[in-house]
Amino acid sequence: MSVVRVSKKHRMVISEEIRKSVPIEVGQEVLQLSLGDSILVIPLPRDPDIILKRYLGKFKFSRKLREAAEREMVKAAARS
Repeated sequence: MSVVRVSKKHRMVISEEIRKSVPIEVGQEVLQLSLGDSILVIPLPRDPDIILKRYLGKFKFSRKLREAAEREMVKAAARS
Protein backbone atom coordinates (compact mmCIF):
# COMPACT_ATOMS: atom_id res chain seq x y z
CA MET A 1 0.00 0.00 0.00
CA SER A 2 1.20 3.51 -0.73
CA VAL A 3 -0.07 7.07 -0.59
CA VAL A 4 0.14 9.22 -3.74
CA ARG A 5 -0.83 12.81 -4.46
CA VAL A 6 -3.42 13.80 -7.08
CA SER A 7 -2.12 16.48 -9.48
CA LYS A 8 -4.01 19.57 -10.71
CA LYS A 9 -5.09 17.52 -13.73
CA HIS A 10 -6.34 14.73 -11.43
CA ARG A 11 -3.48 12.40 -12.39
CA MET A 12 -1.86 9.91 -10.05
CA VAL A 13 1.39 7.99 -10.39
CA ILE A 14 1.29 4.25 -9.72
CA SER A 15 3.95 3.62 -7.10
CA GLU A 16 6.91 1.35 -7.80
CA GLU A 17 5.69 -1.03 -5.11
CA ILE A 18 2.37 -1.52 -6.91
CA ARG A 19 3.98 -1.68 -10.40
CA LYS A 20 6.20 -4.53 -9.20
CA SER A 21 3.30 -6.51 -7.76
CA VAL A 22 0.72 -5.94 -10.53
CA PRO A 23 1.60 -6.89 -14.12
CA ILE A 24 0.95 -3.61 -15.96
CA GLU A 25 2.78 -2.10 -18.93
CA VAL A 26 3.18 1.43 -20.25
CA GLY A 27 0.28 2.20 -22.59
CA GLN A 28 -1.88 -0.62 -21.27
CA GLU A 29 -5.55 0.24 -20.71
CA VAL A 30 -7.11 -0.01 -17.25
CA LEU A 31 -10.69 -0.08 -16.09
CA GLN A 32 -11.63 2.50 -13.44
CA LEU A 33 -14.60 1.79 -11.21
CA SER A 34 -16.14 4.14 -8.68
CA LEU A 35 -16.98 2.31 -5.47
CA GLY A 36 -18.66 4.98 -3.41
CA ASP A 37 -15.78 6.94 -1.93
CA SER A 38 -13.11 4.60 -3.39
CA ILE A 39 -11.64 3.96 -6.83
CA LEU A 40 -10.77 0.51 -8.14
CA VAL A 41 -8.29 0.28 -11.04
CA ILE A 42 -8.15 -3.02 -12.96
CA PRO A 43 -5.54 -3.63 -15.69
CA LEU A 44 -7.19 -4.88 -18.88
CA PRO A 45 -5.49 -7.67 -20.82
CA ARG A 46 -3.59 -6.60 -23.94
CA ASP A 47 -4.99 -9.61 -25.81
CA PRO A 48 -8.51 -10.55 -24.63
CA ASP A 49 -8.37 -13.69 -26.78
CA ILE A 50 -5.78 -15.16 -24.43
CA ILE A 51 -8.13 -14.67 -21.48
CA LEU A 52 -11.08 -16.13 -23.40
CA LYS A 53 -9.03 -19.18 -24.39
CA ARG A 54 -8.11 -19.70 -20.73
CA TYR A 55 -11.81 -19.89 -19.79
CA LEU A 56 -13.30 -21.42 -22.95
CA GLY A 57 -10.55 -23.87 -23.86
CA LYS A 58 -10.97 -25.17 -27.39
CA PHE A 59 -14.49 -23.79 -27.72
CA LYS A 60 -15.42 -23.21 -31.38
CA PHE A 61 -17.85 -20.54 -32.43
CA SER A 62 -20.52 -21.53 -34.91
CA ARG A 63 -21.62 -19.02 -37.53
CA LYS A 64 -25.07 -20.65 -37.68
CA LEU A 65 -25.54 -20.38 -33.92
CA ARG A 66 -24.34 -16.77 -33.92
CA GLU A 67 -26.77 -15.85 -36.71
CA ALA A 68 -29.61 -17.59 -34.87
CA ALA A 69 -28.73 -15.69 -31.70
CA GLU A 70 -28.72 -12.41 -33.64
CA ARG A 71 -32.19 -13.16 -35.04
CA GLU A 72 -33.48 -13.89 -31.55
CA MET A 73 -32.00 -10.65 -30.24
CA VAL A 74 -33.66 -8.66 -33.04
CA LYS A 75 -37.00 -10.32 -32.23
CA ALA A 76 -36.61 -9.59 -28.53
CA ALA A 77 -35.72 -5.96 -29.26
CA ALA A 78 -38.78 -5.60 -31.48
CA ARG A 79 -41.03 -6.90 -28.70
CA SER A 80 -39.65 -4.35 -26.20
